[in-house]
Amino acid sequence: MDKRKFLTRLINRSLFFVILNFCLFAKAEIFSSIRVWYPSPSIIKTIQDSGIALDHSVRRSDVYLDLVVSEQEKLILEDLDLLFEVLIDDLTSYYKDRNVAVLNERNFPLGSMLGNFTWSELNQRHEELKNMYPEIISEKIILGQSFEGNDIWAFKLSDNVNEDENEPEVLYTGLTHSREPLSMMNLFYFVQNLVESYDIDSSEANYLINERELWFIPVVNPDGYIYNEQIEPNGGGMHRKNRRDTGCGLGTQRGVDLNRNYGYGWGANDTGSSPDPCSAIYRGESAFSEPEIEIVKDFILNRNFKNVLHYHSFGNVYIHPFGDGSYPDYGDLMIYRGLAQEMSDLNNFNFGTGYETIGYTVNGDAVDWTYGNNGIITYTPEVGSSSQGFWPSESEVEELCDNQFEPNKVFAFTAGSDFVLGSYYFSNDLLPGAVVSVNLEILNRGLTVSNGAVSIKIEPLSQLINVENQLVEIEELSSWQKDTISFELNVSDQVAYFSEASIKISIQDEKSYKYTDTLRFFIGNQTLLYQEDFNSGIGQWSVNGDWGLTNEPSIGLYALTDSPNGNYTAETSSSATIEIDLDFSFIANPFVSYLALWDIEDGYDFVRFQAYTDENGWVSLMGNYTVQGNGATAQPLGQYGYDGSQNTWVMEKIYLNQLNGNKPLAFRFIQDSDQYVEGDGFVFDDFSINGFSLGLLGDLTSDGTVNIFDIIGLADMISRGEEPSNYELTFCDLDNNGEINILDLLMIINVVSN
Repeated sequence: MDKRKFLTRLINRSLFFVILNFCLFAKAEIFSSIRVWYPSPSIIKTIQDSGIALDHSVRRSDVYLDLVVSEQEKLILEDLDLLFEVLIDDLTSYYKDRNVAVLNERNFPLGSMLGNFTWSELNQRHEELKNMYPEIISEKIILGQSFEGNDIWAFKLSDNVNEDENEPEVLYTGLTHSREPLSMMNLFYFVQNLVESYDIDSSEANYLINERELWFIPVVNPDGYIYNEQIEPNGGGMHRKNRRDTGCGLGTQRGVDLNRNYGYGWGANDTGSSPDPCSAIYRGESAFSEPEIEIVKDFILNRNFKNVLHYHSFGNVYIHPFGDGSYPDYGDLMIYRGLAQEMSDLNNFNFGTGYETIGYTVNGDAVDWTYGNNGIITYTPEVGSSSQGFWPSESEVEELCDNQFEPNKVFAFTAGSDFVLGSYYFSNDLLPGAVVSVNLEILNRGLTVSNGAVSIKIEPLSQLINVENQLVEIEELSSWQKDTISFELNVSDQVAYFSEASIKISIQDEKSYKYTDTLRFFIGNQTLLYQEDFNSGIGQWSVNGDWGLTNEPSIGLYALTDSPNGNYTAETSSSATIEIDLDFSFIANPFVSYLALWDIEDGYDFVRFQAYTDENGWVSLMGNYTVQGNGATAQPLGQYGYDGSQNTWVMEKIYLNQLNGNKPLAFRFIQDSDQYVEGDGFVFDDFSINGFSLGLLGDLTSDGTVNIFDIIGLADMISRGEEPSNYELTFCDLDNNGEINILDLLMIINVVSN
């Protein structure tokens, strides 16, 4: 940069600050969404070192990095000579302009700031809930005052709410960053839905309220939230920090980033936090310098929490320690990964360290201190997608809160011992008269050892099966320990053809919630309707784009892939299709199975398996390994497909009952990609269509065997000249000429006599 250009920018920045500090209360500072192109690791470090927050950045490999920046931060990027473009010039205006108001009344009341509660409304909402449920929701417990003197308060949800019982304690906090209202709203939604189900229809709600002490600090940063309400009364305020006077004027540059003010690793470097008082990630003069964080620290130290969620928004991720990108010890890391997987199974969140999930490092944050100093399992959930941002549309608020309801419950359950059924398998096919060994994997996903023995009750729900030993015990299960039990399943020999059966599994110890699950399975001979292993080419499949054979199959010689010559093509849509006319008239529970592996850009590109019906056209089908599309670029929102990496072959199974009885006329794999990042693609092998036959060739009487009674019945039908039913024509027309005649009778006689 030449000297004249540098001086010009320096003068412009100085004038900018003078004008900003003069008129900040007349007009709130503008924040923009920008895209930095070609963000190498060194460029990302340069941005972090400049004091710009990367908490909510979106990175596409080395292609681009999307950021939320203030006017001042745009000038900083210009000074750094970084190539960027403005995607949304004024985020506050954008949030308000795109808002869709909710006009009808809802059970969950919304607030007046784009659906979020104001400071007074959230205080009022607690009061309303407490008055409706005084036996289980506590009064506000004032923990202290913020920098500007506003109350920071907590409340408890539990039976015997005014007593300190010997029960596992869980803490949920919100609004550490004051422009992230969903971090608070989802907590009120969680509480409301629990209390409304208490003593009515939810054994889960009863257990959690009776056997846990659930604590909530809805607003860690009241000053910043109130300031956002002052500058944008209808929502959309972009102030992040608290309101300490740090010599940066009266606006959004003022204050300390409360999530950089905790003691663990505080000030370790100037990348994960900043010493600049005007930076969005300013860490304060010292660890715990801010009264808000001192209050949270004291509250955690004075309680006995087993686990904590420090809520933020946005990003759709669960972030766990450590902020510098390192990992907890192996045992705790397995807990972190396992528990995050349990929660994300319910909302498809990504999980990992901040460096893994978003690509930034941090020091002095709440998660690191809560775990690093105190050993408490802790996450930062980031609620909402990047497209929804800090202030989603009012019409999306309740759905986003609901998206966290089940994960919040799981998190509360795991504060004690908590059991779930893992994998299970049968030793043999389930055929009539068979005796089959069943193996069940039992997991204690709780954070405490089991209270005494773990009891597993096995309850057949069908007369077609029998289990002799219906109660099994495991002496003890430690936190996140697995054990496998086995029992014998006796299948009735009276099953003629396909039948569905089920077993109810109940798992509990002396104090845990009684977990129940139902195993549904099928008895009968599986029938193969179609199969292609690609060893002789692509067979009946038609392909376009780059689809073709690869000589790296799971078995045999070849498999079919969307990218046989390297990575799949950018900005394309291609498919592999098979048109097939199968008769499902006497086939029960039809399903498609195939072996697959894939490497597809996570969160953006997509491969879907679809069926075509006359009634609905192409329908994306759900399998054991599919995820729902997030609406980004090549992922249709809500449709099922594959992304991310699956580096070893897995057996996928797609049940066709998803088509609601409509006949599939074709199947296809369709691959969609955007213009940025590509992977090695999708490969599948050993494709088959299967089901369970509801008949047997020659079995006229449908009793599961071919015998003399079938001969007599068929002879009688022929002599009377009766018109055969569809069943009779399907299973007794052995010569396949479209009618029942003497040749079919002779063939059945031959079957019986042999």
